[in-house]
Amino acid sequence: MHHLFIPPVLWAVLLGLMVYARETLPLGSLLDTPARLGGVAVIAAGLGIQAVAAGQFLRARTNLHAFGDPDRLVTDGLFALSRNPMYLGFVLTLAGAALLLNTLSALAGPVVFFLVANAWYIPREERLAEAIFGDAYRAYRARVRRWL
Repeated sequence: MHHLFIPPVLWAVLLGLMVYARETLPLGSLLDTPARLGGVAVIAAGLGIQAVAAGQFLRARTNLHAFGDPDRLVTDGLFALSRNPMYLGFVLTLAGAALLLNTLSALAGPVVFFLVANAWYIPREERLAEAIFGDAYRAYRARVRRWL
């Protein structure tokens, strides 16, 4: 069952709930309309980070699926700045969507994604990476932060 709850599915569910919350439980505005347009830039940054990081995995010919075993340890490019740039991209796209939706209730989306990634997806992946790559992963983890 947990294999069905991959990060893109969680992201899509949360985005749908954010839109639904805007219509049913808006809880007030976040920003004036011109400032909301910054949400587009935040979404673009998140999508760009995801695309670059996914491209790095594809070029390294390593598994992109969150519940699969990694084939190679990718530590360069965006992965030299964050051990989890794809998750960072998901959080940013949801944060940008929250800005566009312009309601406090929509902020729950990026917060929930961050919490689930930090408590479930990432720890699982870190255990696997340490078991598979050993000292190389431990050295990488010591020099690169989990998020930023």
